[in-house]
Amino acid sequence: MDVFYPHHFACSTGLILIMTISERLTRKNWLEIGLHLLATEGESALTIERLCQITNRTKGSFYHHFKNRDEFTTVLLEYWQSEHTDLIISTVEQIDNRKERRQQLDRLAASLDSQVERAIRNWSGSDLRVQQAMKSVDQKRIEYLAKLIDEFGQSDPEIALELAIIEYSTFVGLQHLFPDADATWIERIFHRVTQITDSFNSQE
Repeated sequence: MDVFYPHHFACSTGLILIMTISERLTRKNWLEIGLHLLATEGESALTIERLCQITNRTKGSFYHHFKNRDEFTTVLLEYWQSEHTDLIISTVEQIDNRKERRQQLDRLAASLDSQVERAIRNWSGSDLRVQQAMKSVDQKRIEYLAKLIDEFGQSDPEIALELAIIEYSTFVGLQHLFPDADATWIERIFHRVTQITDSFNSQE
């Protein structure tokens, strides 16, 4: 299935709780906090005031890393794509065995905290910049799935793309229909979809 690194905000939340006011937050810390706020409170919480409130930092600490909220939003979307798509693809690509690549992709997708994905997809309905980022990520994920399906013997690129769309639609649908589902169960569903795809390829 598709593509994401599990969102490790449990660690980031702990970091926020144990860091003292004298310790400086890194740029990545701020971005992780932004994803957490987005997932738990929605895009309206992505204000400088709320970010500083939850971190117990001054606005000067925020401005040390970002010029304004607009830049923070742009970088946040880039970070989301980098961590939840680009890094996953590059990690999976390091695996030589094609079957293991598919299994690892299923595992990473199932382990993802879907709150972030749902929040960004919901946000994309009201913000053109977010919509463009979401569209770009969707396209990249689908194209990568089509590549993997092609490696499993689907020689027709159009069919490979259609099968990839079916798999990816399953991924997105599960995020919305079963937001609290166990990762093991989700991975099993992904595996079933992969089996259907492989079965279709073998009948060609």
